[in-house]
Amino acid sequence: MRIKDPESDQEEPINLLNLIDTLFFLLMFFLIATRFKEEERAVGIQLPQLASSQPLSALPQQVIINIREDGTTVVASKTYTPDQLLDLLTQNAAAGNRDILIRADERSLHRYFANVAGLCRKAGIPEVKIGYLLEEPTPVQVQ
Repeated sequence: MRIKDPESDQEEPINLLNLIDTLFFLLMFFLIATRFKEEERAVGIQLPQLASSQPLSALPQQVIINIREDGTTVVASKTYTPDQLLDLLTQNAAAGNRDILIRADERSLHRYFANVAGLCRKAGIPEVKIGYLLEEPTPVQVQ
């Protein structure tokens, strides 16, 4: 059996010199990198301007379908019948524009919304967005 010697079995103290050197080098690196960024910003150049700037690719346009209280559907200030709306949605889906927002009047019946959502699905648009306001609801009398 080994005899323990308390003087030789003591743990060696942690050498903090390497840690302090590493922290000092990191501090110097970040100080120098920050200076370069400020110097680059301070260069007095005048950037060229375009006569007309347009994005390189057109952003997809969102089709907003408004449903009035009586169930009529309005897109871009034009009233559509269900057949006309289906044709419009089919054309948009074929063109790759599948971003649809349905905004229904709070006093309208849910079946109007369900009809429009069904038309979207029939046109090949699997997902629609629902428009709403973030405020406390007020009670509405149903007649």
